[in-house]
Amino acid sequence: MLCFVPFLVEIGLGVAMNLVLALAGALLLSLICEKAEAQVAREAFYSIPSETVSAPDFLMGKKGTPVSLGGQLRLAKSGSPKQPLVILLHSASGPITDGAPYEEWPRVLNEIGIATFAVDSYAGRGLVNYPGDPNKISFLTRIIDAYRALDVAAKDPRIDSSRIAVMGFSQGAAAALYSSMARFQKMYGSPDLHFIGHISAYAICTTRFRDEENVTAPILMLHGTADDLTPMSPCREYAERLSKAGKSARIIEYSDAYHQFDAPMYRTAVKFEQAPNPLRRCRLEEGENGATLNVETKQPLSPGDSCYEKGFTGGYYQEAAANKSHEDVKAFLKQLFQLQ
Repeated sequence: MLCFVPFLVEIGLGVAMNLVLALAGALLLSLICEKAEAQVAREAFYSIPSETVSAPDFLMGKKGTPVSLGGQLRLAKSGSPKQPLVILLHSASGPITDGAPYEEWPRVLNEIGIATFAVDSYAGRGLVNYPGDPNKISFLTRIIDAYRALDVAAKDPRIDSSRIAVMGFSQGAAAALYSSMARFQKMYGSPDLHFIGHISAYAICTTRFRDEENVTAPILMLHGTADDLTPMSPCREYAERLSKAGKSARIIEYSDAYHQFDAPMYRTAVKFEQAPNPLRRCRLEEGENGATLNVETKQPLSPGDSCYEKGFTGGYYQEAAANKSHEDVKAFLKQLFQLQ
């Protein structure tokens, strides 16, 4: 297998440390080459020029601090000369490899002739474990990562730029889901490039944004009914609102499946009995000047709010749900990409 690292570094991105961290992240990712599956023909690593913004600044369309991220392109061994592509956005745990969704889905998609481009949103920002410092990055800023990854991947001559979708997991799923909004696309995306499909796996759907029903492409949501970290009901409600607005949106529910049901690394349930969990009951809405407010109090969310709870299951693999989700996503993408 041939592994190479063609970094597309933009001169003048700013702080040199960001570039060093991005290179370090790509170096770590390159270790995966030794474990690559047989269905992968070639791998390449790219630099992705993005930016880091706070949630309020994102919602107001402001520019952020430039940063260089890393991305791993995996081309399928078989398929058309110009392959369709799915950009992958990891969960808040970061780009873990063995037994994580970030590693499983490239194998699943490469098998049917779809390339993948896995974005590392952490190394270039100096992050290792997001849950340990929840104030450093919002899922909204990762929407910019998705758009910038689209810009980079579309330039690869082996990729069909008219057939690129995005898929995310947990925090990354929220970025993949809401990158479908025309408002965000206009603020941060490229006018000539668009995702043609959006897939979310156990996304965070607790915030209602302005103009959130104005989306630009079909949406597929995957969610376990037993998920007690990012509950399914807000995502179901969002799918219903989209459908009523005449948009193509579908949610597939997996009975008794928990968070990260598709991650073999969690064959034993990972429980956090005393960890704070504002995602299960708190409902939020976008307010004025980029503010995100608790629907009940009309004030910014606070740990003292009554909706705050403790305890959740961070990950629990269910083989039947995982296998079914593989088939559901493949069916969605085969229709979307017009594959045989």
